[in-house]
Amino acid sequence: MIAKFINGLPWPRNKLLPLISILALVGLVEFSRTGVYTVYLPQKLGPLLGLGAVGLAASVQYLADTLSRAPGGHLSERFGVGRALSLSAILAAISALGVIYAPSSIWLFLASFANGLFIAPLWPIFLTFSSRAANDNEDGRAIGVTFTLVAPFIGLGVLLIGFLYDHAPTLAAATLAATQVLLALIGLLLIPKIFNKDKQSPHVGYQGFPWKNILFLAPGALAQMLALGLLTPVLFPFLKQLGFGTAALVVAMIVGGGIEVALISPLGKLVDSRGPKIFFLIALSLAALTMLAFSQIYNLPTLMLTAIMAGALQALLIPSWGGFVSRSLPDDFKTSAWGALMTLEGLGFAIGPVIGGYSWQLYGSKAPFYIGSILYISVAIFYLLFLYRRSAARV
Repeated sequence: MIAKFINGLPWPRNKLLPLISILALVGLVEFSRTGVYTVYLPQKLGPLLGLGAVGLAASVQYLADTLSRAPGGHLSERFGVGRALSLSAILAAISALGVIYAPSSIWLFLASFANGLFIAPLWPIFLTFSSRAANDNEDGRAIGVTFTLVAPFIGLGVLLIGFLYDHAPTLAAATLAATQVLLALIGLLLIPKIFNKDKQSPHVGYQGFPWKNILFLAPGALAQMLALGLLTPVLFPFLKQLGFGTAALVVAMIVGGGIEVALISPLGKLVDSRGPKIFFLIALSLAALTMLAFSQIYNLPTLMLTAIMAGALQALLIPSWGGFVSRSLPDDFKTSAWGALMTLEGLGFAIGPVIGGYSWQLYGSKAPFYIGSILYISVAIFYLLFLYRRSAARV
């Protein structure tokens, strides 16, 4: 069964060890981030420094990470993936310990900023390596599976640290600290051995950087995460307004997540075999319909049906967008270009909650869903017109 699972992955066996090593770094960082900022700090330092300070520290960390991903990706291209991963892991571990044991709000903000800065190269490197290492014409599925592999670490950060904190706060802190030690050891001992043949890239600056490609992909990157960000402050209040309790929401999330995990590999194969462009347009259109479906939920069956739609949509959108991006970027600058796009995604996700919250207040509880639907369909029309112009030019 294990051999069958390995053979079904979108990467050849000789690429699995370096891929797993990067997954370990990214997974431990995301585990720490959710555990620290979602569970540990609000309960440990919230009563002392205030939840406002804890929330600001989380924002500082997120913004530092988001805004530094393009430079972080460029540094990996300039000095080599192995060096970038090792340095990022070691410094991320040290700065995370500074966050966990921060003695004051000033130290908390400084350590959070440093942590966001140091982890910034990891995601661009991970996505680039995942797509480069994939079997022929399986880069879209590889991107989709990559995100799926990281997701359990994010959920585990909340669940495990929350469980441990309820029993003993010192145990939760010790677990988070041990995670940083493991992170540093992987970066110090394992990464140099795995990437010992990693060579410095020939380009040393941004000359030749694919700015036109980034500009072309920018609407897709910005709008997708902005649309999701719209729902951040309003989704749970909207569903609770309809009378759904926490249990129903958890079940809906499990159903939607299960559908996504089950479908992302087969849909990724379909996307790669037929090409990502048409499926990206289909996914954007389905995303617009799913947003409208959310606004029309009125009972438990419609909630579950919409959760299924959302899970299936994500299973199509992630590999089609990943394949679309991977095949639109030149290989030499792919890591820094991925970083630039992820910065745009992060900015969209940061702006979205503001628009979602105020549109709820000004125009009613369904307004954020309508705005998200309009965003998705607008981006679909943009890329449809572009692809039509390209095909017409060839004729």
